[in-house]
Amino acid sequence: MTVTNKQKSILFGVLASFALGLFYLIIMFLTMPSAKEVWVNFVQFWYFIIILVIGFGVQIGFWFFLKNCSKEHSGGVISGASGTASGGAMLACCAHHLVDILPIVGFSGAAIFLAQYQKTFLVLGVAINLFGVAYMLNLYEKHLRYSKQNKEQCH
Repeated sequence: MTVTNKQKSILFGVLASFALGLFYLIIMFLTMPSAKEVWVNFVQFWYFIIILVIGFGVQIGFWFFLKNCSKEHSGGVISGASGTASGGAMLACCAHHLVDILPIVGFSGAAIFLAQYQKTFLVLGVAINLFGVAYMLNLYEKHLRYSKQNKEQCH
């Protein structure tokens, strides 16, 4: 049984989503005093977290597909930037809990700033993520047009 490029791309997208979700959970459990607070925080911002996790996975899936299929692939920078923005937005979500830890290492101002603007950072992360998905869809559409013109196919 041969695994197609499309199947590999879906697998990598799912794994990327899982990895970002795991990153979020690890940060949350490390910075919050109890599992109940982790749950409360997730419930408060679930729609942002889900969009960030799924959007990142979609971008990585498209990037992997195009990287292995197309001669003209340049979406890696966008996927990386969007992934960084997604991770940063998730960190901002729980940064107010870092205020207790970060003064020890000299970053209390950063934690207070992130905590004060956590929703803004989440909205910004989602916007960048949606831009990344739109960009990857655009690259995919160009790939389809190129493939039709040159009678190439990528599975």
